This record gives sequence, structure tokens and C-alpha cells, in this order.
Amino acid sequence: MLLGLWLIAVAVFSIRTPEFLRPQNMLDMTRHFTEIGVMSLSMTALLIAGGIDLSVASILAMSGVVLGWMYRAEVMLPLCIAAALISGAVMGAVNGVCIAYLRLPPVIVTLATMALFRGLAIGFTGGEKVSGFPQGFIAIGQGQFFGVIPNQLPLLLLLAFIVWFVLHRTVWGRYIFAIGANETAAKFSGVPVEATKFWLYVASGLMAAVAGVLYVARFNTAKADAAMGAELDVITAALLGGTPITGGEGTLVGTMLALLLLSTLRRGLDMAQVGVEQQAILIGAILISAVVVSQRQGATFTLKRGWKLKRLIWQQKEP
Repeated sequence: MLLGLWLIAVAVFSIRTPEFLRPQNMLDMTRHFTEIGVMSLSMTALLIAGGIDLSVASILAMSGVVLGWMYRAEVMLPLCIAAALISGAVMGAVNGVCIAYLRLPPVIVTLATMALFRGLAIGFTGGEKVSGFPQGFIAIGQGQFFGVIPNQLPLLLLLAFIVWFVLHRTVWGRYIFAIGANETAAKFSGVPVEATKFWLYVASGLMAAVAGVLYVARFNTAKADAAMGAELDVITAALLGGTPITGGEGTLVGTMLALLLLSTLRRGLDMAQVGVEQQAILIGAILISAVVVSQRQGATFTLKRGWKLKRLIWQQKEP
């Protein structure tokens, strides 16, 4: 379905703007959704486990600010990058402690930290931007392999493979699906629910920090208002990709296809000179549609599990 919608979108935009189908434009389009893509990978895992993280864009901005602030203090660039990644993991740990161990609702916690981390980023910089990074670092976000493939694309594909492997080929991945399907049953089955949820949020913070480093490299600027509203695109990609908000199931392939569709819409609407406000309305409508579809999928999933359970009970009662 998503692949079909993407082909329709490509056809419409190519008719409206012939330059849209140029190979260089299609490849360059991937450069502009890498940060969203990196964060949507961990968001998919969180949604499968029945969680959510509204603070990812704020963590991106704060991590970028840490990188820029340390670089301005003449700290070696590799240490600046390491500090940015560590800060993202720490912010994710704050979310994880509140949600996993204090048992606070994920939406409330991450909504609060979304404002908190963004406020810290503004306080760190006083609203000032940091730029002038070395050319080798800028090449991460602006360079190309063989003059064609954006440098960020292989990193996104590598991270997607790692997350897929963890979800579908490790015990931790089975824990994530079990928690999303039935947290109480998972706990009675011996699944370390609190620890799994905690590390999921740490991973989400780390992935947002990776996105923050890529963002700074692409724009050659660290700023507190980076990626404002990007959490909307991240959640939309995961939900539209078929991961229900009720948890228990999901697929990274769907998330990547949804990400491709959203980036195509963004790029096509930009080339068609459609305003940012109209684009926001369209993305919001897509998000509402995705939530409606995911809720129906979640209800069907729950109903199927219920019927399976009833059949097992009836079979046990039969003489």
C-alpha cells in the first residue's frame, strides 16, 4: 500500500515538476530525511513496546548545542561529538527512569522533557548559533560518495539494519514485542520489563543525539531551535509504517517506506512552491489517518488474540 502511494506521489509530482524525476534530485532527497529516519527507527521500537517519546526533537537540538558549545570552547571535535552522544543518552535515561521506574505516563513525561530540554538548549546558547565547523565534519552532512550518494544514507541504512536485527533476532527484541502485547503477562513470564523500557528510552535519546550530530554537520550550525516540530514527522513515519499506537507489533520496513513517502511529499511540495503552513496541514492529516488506521489494526490484533485464547480454553474444557 505504501509503495503504491509513493509511486502515485512520484507520478503526480513528476507531472507537476519535470525536474522531480532527475536521479540527482531523488538521491539528494534522502539527505533531507536522514535525521527524521534515524529517530523514527528508535520510535518504532518504542511504539512496539507500547511507549512513545515526544522529546526526540528537543534532544536533537540539545545534543547539537552541546557539540557546538564545546567546539566553541576549543575542545577537540571527536570529544565534542562524544559529549553530544553521551548527553543524548543521559536525556533518554531521564525519560527512562521516570517512565520505567517511577511508572509515569510516557506522553506526560516526554511532553514535559520536550519543553525542558528545549529550554536547556536555549539557556546554554542564549539564543546564539555556533557555526564555522571544520570542512571534514561538514562533509558528513553535505558530502557525497562518488559524487552521487549522500554520506548520511549508508549510516541510516546501517542503523536500520542494526535495529531490525535487535528487534527480530535477539532476546531483547522478543522482550520488546512481549511488553507491547501484554506488559503484565510479560512481567509474570520473567521479562525484565522495567530494565527493557529504560534502555529503550536511553537508545531513543542516543539515536536523537546521532540525528543532532548529522543535523549540525548538514547545516554547519548548532542552534537551540533546530528541528522544531520534527517529532511530528518521526511519529507519523512510525505510525504510517504500520506500527499501531497500541503496541505489540510493528515493522521497520513499513517505517522506512513511510519515511520515503513523507520525504517525497515534502520534496515535491517544496518544488511545487507549496507553503510550509499547507505542508504542515497535510502532514497533520496524514498523522490523524495513520492513528485511525493503527487503532483499527490494534483492535483487530486484540480481537484475534482474544479469540485464540478462547479457543485454547474451550479445547482444554473438552473431554
